[in-house]
Amino acid sequence: MTDNTIVELTPFRADLIRSLSRRGERILAAADLADEVAALEPLEAYYIVREIGLDQAVPILLELNQQQLEACIDLDCWNRYDFAVDNLDEWLTAFALAGPEALARAFFSLDYVVQLLYLAQTVTVYDPDTDQVPEEDTEKDTPRAATPDGFFVLDVKNEVAQKTHPFSLLDALYQYDPAASHQLLSASRVDLPTQIEEEALRFRNGRMEDIGFAPPEEAAVLFSRPATRQPLPRPLKPTDNTISRLPSVYAGPLVATSLLQQALSLITDKERLSGLEQEIVWAINSAIIAYGENARDMQQITDIAERVRDTISLGMESLLVHGGTGLPDGAAAKAADLLEVWSITDLFRHGFGATLGLQQEARQSLDSPRFRAWYDLAETHRSDEPGDRLERAFVTALLGRHPLCSGFNPAHAEAVKAFACLADIAAAHVRLQNLVARICR
Repeated sequence: MTDNTIVELTPFRADLIRSLSRRGERILAAADLADEVAALEPLEAYYIVREIGLDQAVPILLELNQQQLEACIDLDCWNRYDFAVDNLDEWLTAFALAGPEALARAFFSLDYVVQLLYLAQTVTVYDPDTDQVPEEDTEKDTPRAATPDGFFVLDVKNEVAQKTHPFSLLDALYQYDPAASHQLLSASRVDLPTQIEEEALRFRNGRMEDIGFAPPEEAAVLFSRPATRQPLPRPLKPTDNTISRLPSVYAGPLVATSLLQQALSLITDKERLSGLEQEIVWAINSAIIAYGENARDMQQITDIAERVRDTISLGMESLLVHGGTGLPDGAAAKAADLLEVWSITDLFRHGFGATLGLQQEARQSLDSPRFRAWYDLAETHRSDEPGDRLERAFVTALLGRHPLCSGFNPAHAEAVKAFACLADIAAAHVRLQNLVARICR
């Protein structure tokens, strides 16, 4: 698909090597652990902790600064618009392994509204001097408790089932800072839980943008038709963003040979390359949001990074071929020229646009009554033949919001990947035609 004349030791490859060296196991073994962690960008810190697991990452967790820890919680403890208190419990439990002081220090370093949100979802706080305290529910596994200062009475909410019990956390907080703990419980009694969650989400969305995650409405631009007119050459300086490095989980897929990788390997200006890498991070982050995925699943994040890589490469090829039968000579150099004009997001959109004809063809195939009947057949009546399951997965992936390639792995029929080149699309076109002809004959 592409030429192989790229010199191995390029600035881009050097950046990938540096990114891949920032992995959890190596940092854990470093003699200067604190300095290594301090040098991590928040997004890097999160993926490193997730890579090695919270229990194993405790030494790293203890060195996280406030911005790094807040990024971890922002990425890990929200399901779209809802706060996931169970996910926060996982992080608190990891800190609890290092003792009550570490647990309290970590909790107090979170955004104040997140602290209130945790309390609002886990405990009911009463002031016996002003509140009408209901009779204690003796059937609860956890009895009612009073705070160490005697000012408040606490009930655990019925739905709570956590590894780090809220009372254990509050004991640690009072040991660490009684005054701050008292103030926190006082504030939790005043605001409504829904108001707290709305405010926490608003602050969280702002911090997410700071680490390179677009709001959902902006991320959705990835899956829109690209502009057909070539834009003017764009500024070559990096964007004004706190992200300056590729996290290792994003860098890994970029090592593989692709038109994008070859084009980036020809960029020698380090400042220009830094700007492009920032755009790649932004595109992958936007894809995570647009696909509706959670950053907790490392394999899923790797898969999305691969999809972004392949879709950008497809966009480059579609711009270079212009109706021809194959890539022109010197395709990598010509693809590098595209990077001077088109943004990474626009190149992704061109790749997405190249799949829309195939998607439309799949939709039109469902206009055939026979094909529709085959596709809609109840699972209990479907053929047991492995090939039939593969073909259904193939069609389903084409019909998605972002047409993808599926039905290629007999061991995992529903596995998906992006179309990486025009030849992939041509092969899928032939496969779909043959499938429709076979079912409708």
